[in-house]
Amino acid sequence: ERLAALRPVCDRTSGKGTLTAGNSSPLTDGAAAIWVATRAGLDRLPPATPRARLVDYEIAAVDFRTEGLLMAPAFAIPRLLARNGLAYADVDLWEIHEAFAAQVAFHVKALEDPQFLHASAHVDAALGAFPRARINPNGGSVALGHPFGATGARILSQAVKEIAARPPGTRAIVSICADGGLGSVALLESVGAGGTA
Repeated sequence: ERLAALRPVCDRTSGKGTLTAGNSSPLTDGAAAIWVATRAGLDRLPPATPRARLVDYEIAAVDFRTEGLLMAPAFAIPRLLARNGLAYADVDLWEIHEAFAAQVAFHVKALEDPQFLHASAHVDAALGAFPRARINPNGGSVALGHPFGATGARILSQAVKEIAARPPGTRAIVSICADGGLGSVALLESVGAGGTA
């Protein structure tokens, strides 16, 4: 009830504003790093070091004034999945940058809308129902914070750590929105100790 009573931060006069301090990611201090390596580089690390293989990626840019603020990943995700012959259910973990809680809700709505997929993302593959229970299982940026300049590495490292603890072949999608109209999406797969990365 107290969260629902918070006043909107951006649109305070129209009565339609929904973004508050309670459903937006806080700016936090933080640092993160990702080590990208060849097989030879991985062989120099202890076998239990979390590791994953970058299978594929997609970058999208949209005009946020017409396509929606922070919506570019919703265009990139279906393209990436269709190119790899995957449906939503084939992905075990979804780490979606949660700049605002509403932004993730709009992504899911768009990803399940056949008209959006066809007309906007230009994907006609049957991707199925979106598995909401697999999104940000350890919390998204609203809960964990949004350290500018380190958020992408934080989300990637969290996904790698999560899928590295699961069987080889476990897939993750890491989705990051930026600068209003940009989006980067990566498809990762867990590999066993000593596996090819």
